[in-house]
Amino acid sequence: MSQKEQAAQNRSRLTLDLSTRMTAALNNYAEKHGVTKAEALRSAVELLMVADSAVDEGFKVGAWNTDGGQRLEREFVRFAG
Repeated sequence: MSQKEQAAQNRSRLTLDLSTRMTAALNNYAEKHGVTKAEALRSAVELLMVADSAVDEGFKVGAWNTDGGQRLEREFVRFAG
């Protein structure tokens, strides 16, 4: 069996209905980062899995910026267990 055939066996096809807003956001993200929409969605699922695992371990998930000598933080509360 070729590598291409093996890769096809290890994948699932997904049909997804998205709102107009989500479709535009996905298109914009993919274009901005030079990736396909499928690659963007795969990355998003990977991020969700890592965030979920971190929350399970008691971590908070968020982002921060220390520009200008001041630390600004945002917690992504939808990741909260």
